[in-house]
Amino acid sequence: MPDALSQLAKLFPPPAVLVAAPPWERSRAEIGRDFPSDYRAFVDLYGAGKFGAPDSLACHVHVPTSRPLHGVRETGFKGYVEWHASEMGGLFGPEGLDEADDTKPAYRMFPDSDGLLVWGENEQGDLYFWLTSDGDPDRWPVVMWARGPVSTYRFEMGMVEVLLGSAHGEIPNVRAMRSPQRRWAMTADWNHDRMDISAGPASI
Repeated sequence: MPDALSQLAKLFPPPAVLVAAPPWERSRAEIGRDFPSDYRAFVDLYGAGKFGAPDSLACHVHVPTSRPLHGVRETGFKGYVEWHASEMGGLFGPEGLDEADDTKPAYRMFPDSDGLLVWGENEQGDLYFWLTSDGDPDRWPVVMWARGPVSTYRFEMGMVEVLLGSAHGEIPNVRAMRSPQRRWAMTADWNHDRMDISAGPASI
């Protein structure tokens, strides 16, 4: 297990069930991209779900699934990208993300070349993306789009390191991951949805 994921697992016990992992070998054929290895390892261990405390804000991690996603016809990796495009296109429009309302967008949206591909969000409305600017997905930086006031943060690290930094208070605007009652709750995996499985409160 990669070191950052091992540290995260000590803070947030993963679900004590076998997670149905996506068939990652199919992603390049279906969407033209592999996913970062730290994300694949995370999903294989945790599934999809949320970090947070009961009855509080949460930080969600999205994953491809064979189950239908809201508002899209495709499933699997194609469905994940279709859902991403429908959700992000409605939020940022066809020109992409532009926090300053300039004449040019700050970032384009995937599947555009070098576009942003979403992997998470929190209930404060902040969004987490990869910037798919490198042929090697393990070198994709994370871009966080934060509401109120709108700003973007770029992190030269993978998503697991961003989650770990959030839990340690080193990443802004993720209070849910620092609650004394914080935990991970799995809500879906490749084969299942509408789940609610937790290993209990995380360590402090």
